[in-house]
This record gives sequence, structure tokens and C-alpha cells, in this order.
Amino acid sequence: MSKQVKQFHQVIIQNPSLVEKLKSASDRENFVELTVQLGAEYGYSFTSTEVEVYINQNMLILMRQFS
Repeated sequence: MSKQVKQFHQVIIQNPSLVEKLKSASDRENFVELTVQLGAEYGYSFTSTEVEVYINQNMLILMRQFS
């Protein structure tokens, strides 16, 4: 798993505007693409595959935060 994805997740949970942007994703694929895009805007570098792995490993936590 990418440390960058984990670090960006910490940024997301401290930034309500990022949470809202990600909640607006229409589906999982869009959520992953948006995460990669927003991560790049904040100076992080990771792939959609790394985001997918992180999601799969942290599904319960993420469901609580983005539901």
C-alpha cells in the first residue's frame, strides 16, 4: 500500500471540503479517479491501483467517513 495514499487520507479527514468533493463521486471508479486527481493537487503521487488497494484494506473505515 502506498504511504502517500494513507497520508492523503489523513488530509481528507481533516478537510470537510475534500470530504464533500469525494462524497459527490457518482460511483467507485469516479471516487478513485477523483482521489488521484485531488491527491495530485495537494502534492501527492499515487495511482488508481494504489487507491483501490487502500480502499479494499480499509473498507469499514471509509464507509463510515463517506456515507
